[in-house]
Formats: sequence, C-alpha cells, structure tokens
Amino acid sequence: MSPFRVLTVCTGNVCRSPAAAVMLREAILEAGLADRIEVGSAGTSWEAEGMPMDERTELALIRAGYTRPFEHTAQTIHLTELLTWDLVLPMTIEHAQLLRRMAEQAPEGKDAPEIALWRRFDPKTSAETPETEIAVDDPWYEGQGAFNRTVVQMQRSLPAIIAHVQDALSAR
Repeated sequence: MSPFRVLTVCTGNVCRSPAAAVMLREAILEAGLADRIEVGSAGTSWEAEGMPMDERTELALIRAGYTRPFEHTAQTIHLTELLTWDLVLPMTIEHAQLLRRMAEQAPEGKDAPEIALWRRFDPKTSAETPETEIAVDDPWYEGQGAFNRTVVQMQRSLPAIIAHVQDALSAR
C-alpha cells in the first residue's frame, strides 16, 4: 500500500511549512508510523524557490529540541503535485483558499486532497473558530523570538494531527 502523504504549506516554503514538516516527521517517528506516512512541504509563492530553510527557523527548531540536519529546498506547489497528497495543511486561510481553488481545477475523476488549516488541530481552537482566526503566525518580518513562538504555536497541533492521520490510515 502506498504511504499516506501529508503536505505542509506556507508562503515561501522557508519558515513555517518546512518547520512544520520537521516537527511532523518527528511526531510520526515517535508514533511508530514512519513507514506508513510521507511528509513534504511547499510554498504558494515562487519567490523563494530553491532556497534553504531560513536560519532563524533552524535555530527555533534546535531550541525546541529538534536535531539537525534540516535538509530542505523551497519549492512551489502546483496542481499536479497538489493532487498527489492525501492531506494538505496550510498555515493561513489565504493559503487554504488558494489551494482549494487549485483543487477545484482537478480533472474529472481525480480526487482532491483534504485541506485543513494546521491550527484547526490546535487545542486552543474549536470547530466553531473561524478559519480567519487560526493562522500560524508568520515570523518572517520579526526577530528570532517570533520564530521561537511560531514553533511553539505549531507544536500544539501535533498530537491532534497525528490522531487525524491515524484515523485516516485506519479508514483505508
């Protein structure tokens, strides 16, 4: 059986989405699911394509207990690739809206992935929390402290994301 594929998405694919992918891979490994789940990351903008993970993101991950190396090259999401994922976790409503519009362009008979905001799984949100209020903070224009806070913010969602993926795997 092919692996369940999870994609994290932010704007440039150099801060939030690669950090989320690192954290998700670690949580999947700890849950004993590494052989059943594939994780990737991408951006909605082409501007950072080919760039490595932002050094401030790497430092925030290290401070949070994740280990190097963080091998990463920023890439832009395109429809053909989007349709190869089972679960797509965008960081903001703007990312989600763009991805949903892309998914609407799927050819007849081709299933679109489930698209759910990363923080929809945050215990500090509820099903009634509007998507406009559950963005993962963008640390790009701030200092190292913002990157550290963003990593901590994203970590809260990990247990529920893992549970959601386990349910999806059980349903296969």
